[in-house]
Amino acid sequence: MSRTMLMVNGQVVEQGALMYFAGTPYAQLRLVFQALGGTVTWQNAEAQAVVTWRNNLLIVPATGRHITLNGQQRTFAEAHRIIEGRLCVSLEDLARAFLGSLRMEGEALYLFLPVGLLTGISIGSESLVLHWTGQVKASPLGGDDPSALSLQGTSWGMPLRRVIIEQALEGHLIVRLEAEGRELDFNTGEQGLRVSWPGRPQKLRGFIIALDAGHGGKQPGAVGVSGVLEKDLARQVVDLLRVPLRAAGAEVVDIRQGDEHVSLNDRVNRSRMSRASIFISVHYNAHERRTANGTETFHAAGNVLGARLAALVQEELLGALQLRDRGVKVAAFHVLRGQPSIAAVLAEIGFLTNPEEEEFLIRPATLQKTAEALYRAIVRYFS
Repeated sequence: MSRTMLMVNGQVVEQGALMYFAGTPYAQLRLVFQALGGTVTWQNAEAQAVVTWRNNLLIVPATGRHITLNGQQRTFAEAHRIIEGRLCVSLEDLARAFLGSLRMEGEALYLFLPVGLLTGISIGSESLVLHWTGQVKASPLGGDDPSALSLQGTSWGMPLRRVIIEQALEGHLIVRLEAEGRELDFNTGEQGLRVSWPGRPQKLRGFIIALDAGHGGKQPGAVGVSGVLEKDLARQVVDLLRVPLRAAGAEVVDIRQGDEHVSLNDRVNRSRMSRASIFISVHYNAHERRTANGTETFHAAGNVLGARLAALVQEELLGALQLRDRGVKVAAFHVLRGQPSIAAVLAEIGFLTNPEEEEFLIRPATLQKTAEALYRAIVRYFS
């Protein structure tokens, strides 16, 4: 059971609904949809849960990774689990299935499941029609643009972020499309122009990445001037980092699950058994001198792969956080020495004993930037 609060579409989910397995957030299916005003019934004969919420029908079997959402079968990355007689599902997979989102902010995990889905746009000589499914509420956005509308609680399954059509010189129209991370293909036919976008390439498919949140259990690690614990910050960064890595196709191994205590030997053994290609241990620093500050990244002596990854990690962290550069260093840490054949690094993000630096490091936006920097370093390493 996790102490982190779970919120779905702005509603607080009953305490005890959220739990972690191998670093993946799970929640009781019934409690999530009850918070949304939906209904969940259990079918004994089929051993499955049936969820009705707004115009959605979701069927989740007790075992396996398959679900059926509005008649379409989908496959989750993580298997469903029965915990104390309750069906639990991966929140990351649930968010993807509904084209929603999942994010950690402070001490809360926020799940957004859209109540409507924009499916198309039709333009006529005197009208523009937006087509959607679900119960969507449209209202003026306000502000300086009276023609702008807000479709509340709505998502769409396309990578397009912006479409602009404007009249330019006589006889010319300018069409601007912004597609998130995609290259657009243009094909002209007899009746019009077709613009398409290929599926997002999974840059890290086939790679196994071991993430090690430093300390844990009865070992808090560094204690900040405000009382924040190193083990908790490291946990948050690893949780944030795991999401884009999996979206890019990587298999992510969480070395320290939840708040458990894991010995140094076990950390190395878990990484080895997973056959990980790289190992990143996330830590925060401390020093008796409160003015000590900055970022540093370590690798083992003689580990060329580790040295290369450490340089990339240090570069990305410095670019994202703009802290003092304490350099890339060689260290005989057991988690690094014990893995000489893979790229193993340990990152000390910053100093929790420095009041100004700690205040910056614990901000939710900084934690997100830290995870994004580590993600970019990993992508660069494999490219």
